This record gives sequence, structure tokens and C-alpha cells, in this order.
Amino acid sequence: MSNILNNPGCVVVAANTGLPDCPFAPDKFVGAILIDKNQVFSDSDVASATAFITKLQELALVAGKTRAYPIFRFEEITDNSEEETVATLGYGSKQVVKDGKYDWTFRLTKGGLCYQKKLRAFNKIEKKVLFIDDSGVIYGTIGSGVFTGFSMEFFFAKPFKVADGSNAAIFNARFALSKPKEFNEYVGFIKTNLDVEESVKGLTDVELEQVTITNAAATISVVTGCDKVSLFDVFADDLADPLLWVVTSSAGTNVSVTGVTKVPASSAWAVAFTGTGVFSISLAAPSVLAAAGIGGTPANGFESNAISVTKPSE
Repeated sequence: MSNILNNPGCVVVAANTGLPDCPFAPDKFVGAILIDKNQVFSDSDVASATAFITKLQELALVAGKTRAYPIFRFEEITDNSEEETVATLGYGSKQVVKDGKYDWTFRLTKGGLCYQKKLRAFNKIEKKVLFIDDSGVIYGTIGSGVFTGFSMEFFFAKPFKVADGSNAAIFNARFALSKPKEFNEYVGFIKTNLDVEESVKGLTDVELEQVTITNAAATISVVTGCDKVSLFDVFADDLADPLLWVVTSSAGTNVSVTGVTKVPASSAWAVAFTGTGVFSISLAAPSVLAAAGIGGTPANGFESNAISVTKPSE
């Protein structure tokens, strides 16, 4: 007779309870890394702590939805997690219906209003999350044989609370996890023995601005987005490289950059290219800039906006 007939598929599961010689528990969380909801890490990615940190560094520089976004400087937690749901039956007995879900709000002490504005851009985007504790341990979950981030019902960077004379302005980010088993039965962790905040850094937005334009070249300044610090003092020579600038025509085709010259008087660069009319100018991708020594590990990477310029005829 078939062994599947009248078989409800019950499996008796038990776990041995001998105390481990090296017990492990998470330290306080000091940061998180948002990753794409479909991101999984291969065996080679987690072959060592060094390999995993290298993978995260790469993800922090890539273009598109697979980019990783580190968030650090958690200094306080409010635990809004649910308790388990217990049902009381008609005869008075009780049973656990479901686990409570984790819901943590962390206070951020660095970055201010500009940084909070950027975090709020993720409020309606579905992501997974890795958490990092004060001992340099990165936490995720193991599912289908692969390591990945925790599933979230939502991420929410809250509107800031104004300083009231007793407290400085308050900036909070809330992580509501959707699957308690991921952080219990299926938890995975990687002990890096590193300061992950210093090892995996997010991108700094930089803004391009037209200073002047002639038929020969557009002179462009580059400053950081939040605090308007010019990149010229540090990267004047590095950015005088045609390969680090992207010029696109109004038709969407790439235009060759024939030369880039420093303009110290304007703390800017003259970007030379042929043609007249409307063009878009930006810096190269963060990974390309990092390969040229402009941003990237151990510093933040850089990503620029694109500006529209109109190049006159002779």
C-alpha cells in the first residue's frame, strides 16, 4: 500500500538542549544595510568575512536597484515589537496562535535633516535589511540554502522632531520585520571582527553646476549635495580626466569628451566636447570614479546628478 495514503505529513521535531560551550547573542544594533528584495549571497560571497565585506562594498557602488545602502549611527532603540498572540478557548485552555513581529525604531544622531530626507526616499520602496551589532557581527537569514536579508513589512524614516530646549532635534528610522522565524529559527550571522561602518560606506551625492559655457567647453563645478563642499581642493587633478565625465546629446547618444582642464579660479573643470545645442553632463558611475581613486573604500563613494547645458554655436 502506498505510504502517502492517509499520511498527513507529520514530522516530530525536537532540538537537543545541551548548553553550548560558546554561547552567542546579538550585541546592541548600531547600523543596518538595505539591500534589494531579491538579493541573495552565494557560497563564495560568504566564504569568509573578507569576501562578504568585499561583496557589500561592491553593492554599495553599483548602479540600479541592486545597490546596497548602509545606515549607521544608531544610538537608541524603541522596541515596538508585538508579543505572541494567545487564544483562550471556551473551556479555558490557551494556545499560541502566532509569534509577535519585530518592530524597532532607531534614533540616528548623525546626518541631520538632509540625511533624513534621503532616507525618507526609501519609505515606499520594498527592501530587505541586514543588521549590524556593536561587535561587528552582520545578521541576516538563511533560506533555501542561501544567505540574505530580513524581510520587512516596511521601512519608515520618520518626520523629524524639533528641538525643544531639552532635547536636540530627533531623527528616527523604523524597521518593521515581517517574518519572526527569520531572526530565530533561520537566523544567520557573519562575525567580521571589523568596524562595519568604516568598511562599508554609502554614496555621497554630489551636485554639478554650470559656471560658464562657450562653443569650446562647459565649465562645471562639483560640490557635495548636503554640505556644498567643493571636490576641487582634493580631486582637481583626478577629475581632469575625460574618461570620468559623461556627455549625452539631446537624442540620448554619448558624445566624446575631448579634454578636461582644471579652472582654479572657479574651482571647476572645463569639459570640452564638440557640437552645439542641448547636452546632459554628469560624472561617471560611482564604481568608475572609485577605480580612479575618487571615493570608494575606505571613503564614501560619489554619485553625481546630471545637468542640462546649452552649447552655443560659434
